[in-house]
Amino acid sequence: MTTKKEPKPYIITKEVFSQIRETIGSRIPETGGILGSSDGSHIDYFYFDETANVTGATYEPDRDKLNRVIQQWYEEGIEFVGFVHSHPRGVIRPSSPDNLYTERIMKALEMEYFVSLIVQPHCSLQGEKAKLCAYVYYLADPCLYFEFGHVDEASSGFEFPAITPDEEQDCSYQGMLAKKYLFSKDELNERNKELFPADVLARKTLAVFGTGGSIGFVLDLARSGVLNFVLMDGDQFEPHNMSNQRVTYGDIGKIKVEALKEQILNINMDAEVRTFCEFLDDTVNDEDFEKMIGAQLHTSPKDILICACTDSFEAQARLAALAMKYGTPFMAPQIYAGGVGAEVAFSYPGVTPSCPRCVLRSRYNAYKGGFRNTVTSKSTPISAITHSNALEGQIALMLLLYHEGDGRYASMLDKVADRNLVLIRMSPDAEEVLGINLFHNAVDDTYSFFGEVVWIPQDPVSKANGFSEDCPLCHGSGDLTTLVGEILDTRRCMEWKE
Repeated sequence: MTTKKEPKPYIITKEVFSQIRETIGSRIPETGGILGSSDGSHIDYFYFDETANVTGATYEPDRDKLNRVIQQWYEEGIEFVGFVHSHPRGVIRPSSPDNLYTERIMKALEMEYFVSLIVQPHCSLQGEKAKLCAYVYYLADPCLYFEFGHVDEASSGFEFPAITPDEEQDCSYQGMLAKKYLFSKDELNERNKELFPADVLARKTLAVFGTGGSIGFVLDLARSGVLNFVLMDGDQFEPHNMSNQRVTYGDIGKIKVEALKEQILNINMDAEVRTFCEFLDDTVNDEDFEKMIGAQLHTSPKDILICACTDSFEAQARLAALAMKYGTPFMAPQIYAGGVGAEVAFSYPGVTPSCPRCVLRSRYNAYKGGFRNTVTSKSTPISAITHSNALEGQIALMLLLYHEGDGRYASMLDKVADRNLVLIRMSPDAEEVLGINLFHNAVDDTYSFFGEVVWIPQDPVSKANGFSEDCPLCHGSGDLTTLVGEILDTRRCMEWKE
């Protein structure tokens, strides 16, 4: 590392800490502001960027306003020393876009050091108090940042290395916070403009729960034109994920949802990505879920696709119940042991007569009888996950674009409305391993070996259809729209947990 003069410490004052807590710390994630110092020793100035473009998933500063504030500070002898902004719960490190943004600012102002505070808001699902996570960037290597720890209410002050320029610079501030595309959007979307209705996909939301094996599927939808994403997963990437997920060495150790958010924004920086680093369990109630998804859940639920990509059957069952309660399309992919096969179950209120519980009735009954899954992704080739991801992407587009636009996806669902369980044979011995005969019954062995996809007809589970009981979730009515608003608490839909 380049030898440098030892910087003085900066101390954040209690007044500034309190101001940050009362503004950024009490609002939705991805709000922010700027930090200043009047004496070269204390961070004693804070400006809240109240007029920024904030969505809860992205923070685009009010460039013009902040530039004026920084210029005014400069004229008053107040040094601009860094940024403070909030991240979703559990995401405490600067993201790749944060790093790139910081690098541009440091170069524009010739700053040797730059303070970055990441706020964990106290309006998160579990109601914790706001905390600050402190980082300092070093201009000799702007991608390198130093983590200095956390600040909370008990702190009397917190020290940071100071920004100590050798001499004052009359810097030009205009444009330093600019956000630009290197290419035109039309050029980026050239190959898709006749395939996907961009205006339709732009208002759709992909809500994905479990972001390990589903990475490829999510990124494919981002490339197709989906702009709104809700990502939830409590894990971080580990070395073993390299073998069968779209993970690089740079992702190892990162929180999964944050790493995927970075990749989405590297495809389309206009995407809105809300991330939640936690698992969907009973600590998350239905009201929390509503906050997670946003107002669209009530105003236009069919514009939201809930994707249960988690390994937890309890979470999958809960998500199916949530989709029924709010009237959203639903999709649940599953890779079988060893990657010999895969399934995708889906539903669409008012179109598919069977709910996800009808489709996966035998699995629900197994869990009710005490079964617990121990299958992992061990010995699953990445090609199996890629194959499944490709099918998931096609089904997702079929659900998101149902009767919208005039493209190939607009009428697909009508043709398979009662065949909402899809199976893929990924190995020639899949039937022997899985104990099923569906592929031989559906495909002539003269021309098949493996790689086939079959769409299995499904009847609503009801006494009228010859079953011993009505489906506990949809009651076998054949019309899933009748469930909207009828389920009071989806946590009570999993009777095997009682």
